[in-house]
Amino acid sequence: MASSLEIVSKTRVIEEANPLLSQSTEYEKGCYHRISHESKSTKTKMIFGLFLPSSYQNVDSYNTPVIFFLSGLTCDDTNFAMKAGSRAFDAAEKHGIAIIMPDTSPRHDDTVPDINSYDLGVGAGFYVNASQSPYAKHYKMYDYITQELPSILQNDFNIGKDGRKSVCGHSMGGHGALTIALREGKSSWKSVSAFSPICNPVDCPWGKKAFETYLGAVDKGKVHDATCLMEALDSPIYDDILIDQGTSDNFLEEQLKPQALETAAEKVGQKVTLHMRKGFDHSYYFIAKFIEDHVNFHAKYLV
Repeated sequence: MASSLEIVSKTRVIEEANPLLSQSTEYEKGCYHRISHESKSTKTKMIFGLFLPSSYQNVDSYNTPVIFFLSGLTCDDTNFAMKAGSRAFDAAEKHGIAIIMPDTSPRHDDTVPDINSYDLGVGAGFYVNASQSPYAKHYKMYDYITQELPSILQNDFNIGKDGRKSVCGHSMGGHGALTIALREGKSSWKSVSAFSPICNPVDCPWGKKAFETYLGAVDKGKVHDATCLMEALDSPIYDDILIDQGTSDNFLEEQLKPQALETAAEKVGQKVTLHMRKGFDHSYYFIAKFIEDHVNFHAKYLV
């Protein structure tokens, strides 16, 4: 383990096939770990969650695939694991896939700027690199997700090497998943899916507020807008993009706007499978219900 990585907690979530033959190690197969480290991107301590399947081996000759799950507004690294993890981990175990659950913003440091608002500041990094004061120093969540964490997984865990990683997210994290995948491409992310994503943030209150604050102008957010990125494509990138959206989601019409992304995708020929789930809302009950579908979707491209 690199000296900057420290296990905060470790919880068994998969039953051991033969516990009498198992040996306790620093990182244990079939366990959910919370790991802290000093981040070069955010210049703060960060904590991420990591599920390791029982097939995991930390040796150079073995390359465990990984799904990044990006959480939404107000969440930290624990929400997904606590509220949907049991089903996600069981599904990932069947395919031999690891899951990493990053935080949604810098925190754990008194110098990190915050604001008394659930949709800005701590818990609301929006997966961009802030360029405006006072956020520019610490709020580098795009680099953290796309560069720093993949490097840690590859170098310290032998996970996600050779681009064997996929990305999924919910709400603000769905926005992050879609925009990161569309910007970075299939050589970096084998597949992408989302729950209730913010699909057109330059045209919704959450996105406008975040882009004005972090980037200085709404227009500067177009490079972090899934609909704008889709419209700019010359040809499809992915075989399919999976999206689940609840029809009873209070944020559907004003904030999320999946139809805007769907329309842009149709024009460029990019397949998007959009499931409008009748009666489901924006909650983690919704994610827990359909997370196995998403893990299985990513397994087609990772395994």
